[in-house]
Amino acid sequence: MMKAIWPEPSDPESMMEAAIDLFGDEAATAVAHCGLEAWTDGRADDFAFWVDIFRSLTGMTSAGAGN
Repeated sequence: MMKAIWPEPSDPESMMEAAIDLFGDEAATAVAHCGLEAWTDGRADDFAFWVDIFRSLTGMTSAGAGN
């Protein structure tokens, strides 16, 4: 059986590491595309998940931190 490329989607840290492993310097861009797709599909929870990962990858603070 093949190992899945993406880890369990409920684990943001593992998802962030997988994005870096797969996309290298373009990980934040790839994650932004995932977030955009979730937004346009109306999947608010998925969008929030990808935004959190994007913020971690880019060093942005969380939305709850006054930004």
